[in-house]
Parts: sequence; C-alpha cells; structure tokens
Amino acid sequence: MVTASMIKMPPLRRRHELAAAFEDLAKSGYCVLERALSAEATAALKARVDQQAAGEIAAGAGWVEAGINQRIWMLANKGRMFRDLVMSPLVEAVMGRLLGPRFLLSSLTANIARPGGAPMGLHSDQGYVDFWTEKPLVANCLFMLDDFTDENGATRVAPGSHLVRELRSWSPEETVPAVGPAGSVMFFDGRLVHGTGANHTRGQQRRAVLAYHCRPFVRQQENFFWGLDPAIRRAERPQFLAKLGFEIWAGLGRTNAPNEAGTLAPLDAPLGALDADGLQRDQGAALAEDALWAIG
Repeated sequence: MVTASMIKMPPLRRRHELAAAFEDLAKSGYCVLERALSAEATAALKARVDQQAAGEIAAGAGWVEAGINQRIWMLANKGRMFRDLVMSPLVEAVMGRLLGPRFLLSSLTANIARPGGAPMGLHSDQGYVDFWTEKPLVANCLFMLDDFTDENGATRVAPGSHLVRELRSWSPEETVPAVGPAGSVMFFDGRLVHGTGANHTRGQQRRAVLAYHCRPFVRQQENFFWGLDPAIRRAERPQFLAKLGFEIWAGLGRTNAPNEAGTLAPLDAPLGALDADGLQRDQGAALAEDALWAIG
C-alpha cells in the first residue's frame, strides 16, 4: 500500500525555476511557485475575500458548508482585483502550457477552510469525464492567501495521479499536503486527484482564490453569459471578456455567422423568422407530436 511517507513531493519553485516547475507539472501533476504573488497583493486579496465573505453572510447569501467552511462564487462580479489576477502573464503562460491557446476561465472562486472544517472528498477537476484523457481538459490555479500547512487544511494531492489511466477511488493515505507560504501559487492538472484538507488548528483560517480554466470547447463551470454583471461586461477589457468565452473559437460560441470578429455582445434584434419577401413573420405552427417515430 502506498503511504504519504513514500510519496515524493516536488519542491517549492522560485522565479528562475519555471522550467523545473513545468517538469513538476508533467511528472507530479502540480507545482507550487513560492511567493509568486507579492505581499501587497496577497494582503489586498485576503482583505477583500474576508470582506466579501462577511458581507454574503450578513446578506443571507453566504454559502457555508456544515456551518464552517465558506465558498464565494462568481468572483468576476466581486472586485476588479480578482479579474486582474487571472489576466497576469504568469497565469497565461502556465495555463497555456497545460491547455493550449485561447483557453477559457471556467470559474473564479474563493475557498475559506476554517477550524473544524471537514476534508473535501478526493476528486479530479475533470471527474465528470468518464474516461482518462491523454491531455488535461481543465486545469486549476490556486492562490494561497495564507500559509498552507498540513494542520490548517492545505489542499491534499495525490502526486502522479493525473497519469493513472484507471478510474478508481483514492484514499487519504495516498495523498500529501501541498504546502507553501502565503503568496505562493499552485498550478495543477485537471486530472490530478486532490481535495481540501481538514483544518485542525484552533483559530487559523486558510484562504485561497481558485481560477479554474478549461479548453475552449469545454462547458464552463460558471455561466458568465447569464451571470456576469452587465455593467462589468460593458466596461471590461476585450481580452478579459474573451477569457470568459465572449469570442468565437473555431466557429463555436457564435450568435449568427461563424466568422464574426471581436467581442460578442447581446443581440438587440436577433434575426428571426422571415417570409419569402424578407419581412418578419410569426413563429408558425408547432410540429405534430407524432412527426418522428415513437420509441418505447
């Protein structure tokens, strides 16, 4: 039986070790870049996460698991700094390496593991795919806003599990904590088995922002087309909106012609049903229920 003491973890990587970090991703399925986020940015993000978490509870909209751990969804609507975070060249480089060009942001969330919080079940982020894939379809980026330790619920990972073709269950004994000081960033392959750890401390919260990405043909976790604040959509950078899928890729995501260029916008007057003279007409009659063969 494999135990945690037998598992080799990749070391923390520094700024000049990106090539080695890419090797860690290929071999172990994850890498941790030590303090890749500045102390100022880490403090600002941490304060904003705390404020939003308290505000959502006060507004009766907080998403709290078993009264302890809290999740904050749809951070794209909840602060410019969160949107800026996913536009960084570092995220672009690593996610591009894992997912290829023009990958999409699938969701942008925060996770607060509080004392007494139970561990999350072990899973992979593309577990909804019922077969192993040669390359990852999704990948994740975790920004550590506190020190991540075994005691305070650091994400537990099964190094190398992204290369296991067999779809099987995993035990906690096959995992190790992905630790790092506040400001560190963990990138991981969507096939990697992992889960939030249990927080055994007396009073230490463990906060993280997660930027989950996918290849451009994969359905996103958060529906930005319906959920993004219209005011943000009107004001945001075209490059950010493209990351949300507001741009055609290989003919996918279009509202009409497959070769429209630039950022898509809601259609004020979609082309509807026309008569032979090009004049608008009603939607017409419904098909009969027996139009196709009945089955069963």
